[in-house]
Amino acid sequence: MPGGWKPETERKMNYPRTTVYTIYLFLLVLLSSAPAVAQTWNVFNAQLLYGTGFELEREKAETLTLEWINGWAYGDNFAFMDIRPLRGNSSFYGEWSPRLSFSKISGKAFSAGPVKDVLLSGTLEKGEGFANYLVGGAMDLDVPGFNFVQTNGYLRENPDLPGTTWQLTVVWNATFETGPAHWIFHGFFDWAGSEGEAGTSAYQKRNFIAQPQLLLDVGRLVKRQERVYVGIEWWYWHNKFGIPGVEDSVVQAMIRVNL
Repeated sequence: MPGGWKPETERKMNYPRTTVYTIYLFLLVLLSSAPAVAQTWNVFNAQLLYGTGFELEREKAETLTLEWINGWAYGDNFAFMDIRPLRGNSSFYGEWSPRLSFSKISGKAFSAGPVKDVLLSGTLEKGEGFANYLVGGAMDLDVPGFNFVQTNGYLRENPDLPGTTWQLTVVWNATFETGPAHWIFHGFFDWAGSEGEAGTSAYQKRNFIAQPQLLLDVGRLVKRQERVYVGIEWWYWHNKFGIPGVEDSVVQAMIRVNL
């Protein structure tokens, strides 16, 4: 869940503690980074976005996103870093989401009906002055018309807030054509529960963020397919940063280049 631009007054450091979630996530990251296991594929891309009408930050902002997706013998990784805005005082926010596949590890198919695989999953969220730890499980689904649909259910731990909450993350990707044009419909949503002590400044209300993208493969039109994409992203965040009643709904222009 993006959070690298949270106002300083909303960042609290009152409840530092070590939890089992940190150990679980560390093991996931360690196993997913094992150099002895061959990687099967890597994808890197850079994205430039521009939108206006953001709440609690600059009304107009450019974002540079660097993204990495990786598949290997026993699972997959997803990581990104946002730099925003590009001019003036920039903030950094990143996530790393390693997953371990039961099917790949066991050599047996963990599938039934629309479920293609079952996985262990985790996410480390890191911004300036804070970090969140998410641990849980995932199911990859076989949905007609989509290249993939990933569902991840987490326990979400913010060490600066009392208690633990939940988060559901869904990621999807689909491609389709209209005449010579090749399109990608890609995105995710995070739905997270309330966390902290109600009635205090450290309380974060249940919130929902979605970032669907519709991109045209312009590289394909000039014989360099799957390299350059242009399109739009809809940035929607209800109860932004967990603050009740604060809502973003911004359509951003977007360019993505596969490196």
